[in-house]
Amino acid sequence: MSLKNLIEVSPGTKKLLAITISVALLAVIFAFFYYRGINRSEDPRVAEARWFMAEYDRMSGGKNSYASFHLLDSAGKIYDRVPGYESSWERGVIYNNKCSGLLLMALYDSTITASEKNTLLDLSVSYCDSSIIIYTDWLNEWDDLTEESVTQRMLPLMNEQDPAFTGFNFDRIFRKRVRDIMLARIETPRRLSVSYTNKATAYRHLMRQDSALAYYEKALTLWKDNRTAESNLSVLLGGEPMKPGIIESLFPPDRKKESKN
Repeated sequence: MSLKNLIEVSPGTKKLLAITISVALLAVIFAFFYYRGINRSEDPRVAEARWFMAEYDRMSGGKNSYASFHLLDSAGKIYDRVPGYESSWERGVIYNNKCSGLLLMALYDSTITASEKNTLLDLSVSYCDSSIIIYTDWLNEWDDLTEESVTQRMLPLMNEQDPAFTGFNFDRIFRKRVRDIMLARIETPRRLSVSYTNKATAYRHLMRQDSALAYYEKALTLWKDNRTAESNLSVLLGGEPMKPGIIESLFPPDRKKESKN
């Protein structure tokens, strides 16, 4: 059999390949315009801050997260100077990320002394408290507002004449910000629960068990499906860490609940 016969493709196979390539190409084109539309809907005044936050998420996650804190600081400086963001939930995310980074360093860096560990734990609690204050104050201000009320409150904070919006669809950006705030009203109690979980974990390792117990329970009051708080509380009470099943790992309770909405 010749080489030509070995590599010869039947008409049916050619048609199948053409369809497969066309579908793949359409998927790429759709993804390009879809994500381009999402990016063009984001507030350009804080676009760089969002990049810093995403870059921190990419680089952090271990005991050396502290080395990337400059990214969080850069994001925070941008949020501080943009109306409507200086006291928003995004600032709480920054402080809780710092808390988490120091907590990981305190718990898993075997090169530090006991005194250094306690100092890191104390500092993590300080950052955690800042996130709790921001989340709580933000919820007190925004949680009971209707979408119409949120829209009215945002009008003086986003000026279409601002040069930062030149070349962008202001209405699309404004509507996206309102939607983000409405979604944050649902997500921020869970963020607050995570902050209380971090604070409880720091106190557990500082041997302040009563405080740890109180804050784990507070975390679960805010988000009953907080498995990290549930597992740590079990350990605190002398039990075993709780491991989620395969189905729960793939479909966490909050994700299943949101999918019904």
